[in-house]
Amino acid sequence: MRFPFSHGCAAFGLVAALTACASPGGGVFAPGLSASTVQPDTQVPGAVKVILFNMPMNQTDPFDIALGAKGYLYATQPIGTPTSYLWQISETGHITKVTPTLGYEGPVGITGATGIVYFGIVGSGGDSLYSYANGKFKDLGLTIATVYYLTKAKDGSVWFSNPGNYQVGHFVNGKTTLYTAPTKYCSPYGITIGSDQNIWVAEQCQTTGRIGRITPTGSWKEYVLPTKNEETTPGDGITAGPDGNLWYTIAASRIGRITTAGKIHEFALPGSDGDAYAITVGNDKALWYTLQSSSKIGRMTTKGSATSYHVPSSNLQLTGICAGTGKTIWFTSVVSNQVGRLTY
Repeated sequence: MRFPFSHGCAAFGLVAALTACASPGGGVFAPGLSASTVQPDTQVPGAVKVILFNMPMNQTDPFDIALGAKGYLYATQPIGTPTSYLWQISETGHITKVTPTLGYEGPVGITGATGIVYFGIVGSGGDSLYSYANGKFKDLGLTIATVYYLTKAKDGSVWFSNPGNYQVGHFVNGKTTLYTAPTKYCSPYGITIGSDQNIWVAEQCQTTGRIGRITPTGSWKEYVLPTKNEETTPGDGITAGPDGNLWYTIAASRIGRITTAGKIHEFALPGSDGDAYAITVGNDKALWYTLQSSSKIGRMTTKGSATSYHVPSSNLQLTGICAGTGKTIWFTSVVSNQVGRLTY
């Protein structure tokens, strides 16, 4: 397994890796901007502008991000400085911590749905699934599995990946059912609901990676990636596309597309882009993704045409990404302690 941090850690679990590299720190909130840039794009009307916002505390290391109620974005903080918070971000980039604290080890992934966000946090008896809405946290009572990435189904239930135990979990009406990957040592990471209402996951395996399709009743089928030893990324690397297909990121300079029938096609990225990590759908009906090694945000049409935009800073490691309101894309930089907004 490879993990997205360059702190010099090696650990099986993402939270464990973060914890091993954490050091306490604090800071004063400086709501100003750190940098911006403008680049033309022949595929998107007008120009693209990228702005970075500093987190209120040093070494917060924001990881994933989702859209919640009233246009607010919410970013996760997997490790604490000295404790973890959920972070609320306004459309103008004002960042505030949501109290109370979540303990030392906070959430990794987060998902938003109609005014509410869901995430998992680490507890002494196991992880717990939390929701946040209308200014209040709610512990949903899950204490049996590791909650990495999440997605919400139309019936109100929550599906999540549990890579350390090679499982996907389904939380509904206060009860959790766990489903184990059919191939031994395959770890699901990114997770989404497809246009067919099945659950789709990006799997990292000991050999070649797979895309998994799970029915609402837990029947799991896997599709092997087309290149030997090819792996999906260990991030939030799969999303339901606007074309009815699933789109995923891999640990190579390509973006993959799989139909609900299991047909796979992969599109090459420009040579300077490097590997994609997390992926989402913008309000322009295109795919947007973070490019870690090149510090760029990428955009791909459903026809496979790719464009990328530099994020104007050094020492970045871009992780989470989501669509905001209007023509905005939001993302996190886990190393530089920043969140960013791309306007197109």
